[in-house]
Amino acid sequence: MTSQLVYDRPSTKESDDSVLSQKNSAADNNDATLMKLMKAYQAEAQVKYLHLQAEIEVLLQQLQTLKQQK
Repeated sequence: MTSQLVYDRPSTKESDDSVLSQKNSAADNNDATLMKLMKAYQAEAQVKYLHLQAEIEVLLQQLQTLKQQK
């Protein structure tokens, strides 16, 4: 009967740091992409809000004009 020994490759600090650095880099890329999407969404929402605000002001002016005519 034969026996087989399995040796784990000892991890080195350099390889651990490299893996950690790659993971951090991927996370940073994901964060940057998320921030771009959030900023784009915020800008889009802000534009919609400003359009609605302008529309409200126009409607209020029309209402005041109608009231003055009566």
